[in-house]
Amino acid sequence: MENIKKWVEVALKEGYEYEAYLESKEKLLVETSNENPENLSKSKELGLGIRIIKNFRQGFAYTTEISQESVMKCVKKAMESSELTPEDEGFILNKNPIRGELKAIYDIEGASVSVEDRIEMLIDLEKLAKKLDRRVVGSRKSGLKELKVEVYCLNSHGLEYSYKTTYFSCFTSALAEDRGEEAISYEYRAGRRLKDIDFEEMAKDVSFKAVAQLGASSYETKLIPVVFFRDTATSLLEAFSPMFLGDSSVKGKTMLKGKEGIRVASPLLNIVDDGTLEYGAGSLDLDAEGVPSRENSVVEEGVFKGFLHSIYTAVKCGAQPTGNSVRHSFKNLPTSGVRNLYIKKGSYSLEELLSMHDETFLVLDLMGLHTVDPISGDFSLGASGIIFKRGKREKAVKGVMIGGNIKDIWEKLVGLGSDFRMYGHFGSPSLLIEEIAVGS
Repeated sequence: MENIKKWVEVALKEGYEYEAYLESKEKLLVETSNENPENLSKSKELGLGIRIIKNFRQGFAYTTEISQESVMKCVKKAMESSELTPEDEGFILNKNPIRGELKAIYDIEGASVSVEDRIEMLIDLEKLAKKLDRRVVGSRKSGLKELKVEVYCLNSHGLEYSYKTTYFSCFTSALAEDRGEEAISYEYRAGRRLKDIDFEEMAKDVSFKAVAQLGASSYETKLIPVVFFRDTATSLLEAFSPMFLGDSSVKGKTMLKGKEGIRVASPLLNIVDDGTLEYGAGSLDLDAEGVPSRENSVVEEGVFKGFLHSIYTAVKCGAQPTGNSVRHSFKNLPTSGVRNLYIKKGSYSLEELLSMHDETFLVLDLMGLHTVDPISGDFSLGASGIIFKRGKREKAVKGVMIGGNIKDIWEKLVGLGSDFRMYGHFGSPSLLIEEIAVGS
């Protein structure tokens, strides 16, 4: 990194501030299908992003060739691009001179597992799902991905940090069949360590959801209490998460703008983003701009507490950075983002949530999440799951639509499960909503 620092400063004209972000990523993906190996892919990418600022004008360029000539050309391109950028008081760099190697989880044990053993883990996962219920007859695809990341970041104000970390994710599917009927379900887990992925629990959940939807039929249109199973609750949270970001506030693309300190949900709802969460997928001592990570209360007992900010959005909103600057790669500028966003759990078991009303719809799958509108909060989604009557399974349903506004869902939250799980950067327990319009 010393060479890069020297090359950047030689190429940089007087009066410019700079930030250099060097990133190396190695990916390994193993996939199986129906207990057979299907795909193996490896990739490696190394690159440097250069951000420069002068008189509140910002420029950016990146290169994948780390040589003196390439780095100096990259700096020149960044300076040229800054001349085309309007002045913006939000274009500033972190002036806190933090130095050193950050504490980060690097799973040596998990990274040393052979490809053959990873294939065996996935095949065992598929076998277990079938063993749990004879109606599970196969798997479309299962995959285990490993990501190794090394980052070095420095700027002209003395900030200089580095870290090395690992990230593992796993997905699987289960195909259930009975009396000519078929149903398929999917499951996902992720963590910084391979051992954080509970393969047995994944098999149980994917088998349960697939079998539960066998023989599903349509359902009448009505208002009915709904329980979002923990992974569908998490999917909803993820889909609407942009409304909590400082960038959305700056652009006026969130229904929460101007609602800080105002009740927007049931007092039962508590949403937290925590960059310090132990073993969290988004946890690190600092965010992408070197701001110390912290736990941020986003919604507290139903009251919206504030947005998640990078340095830029904090300046634009007259707030303080919250440690929520993220960088998707060296090819991208830092922006506000989620670290580990989750809904705090309650004390009810799933069975208790399903027994609180005479009739309840347990939602096991949502379709069309990409269509939700984080600006207005409106959504209309396809859903499938199970109708319970007085806590007893009545029938499976599919092809139904649920719609409304996420704020209405939050306001009608009447029960929180104890079955909390993190699914990568997002997490939730099962949620009981007093009533939602459900129909064909």
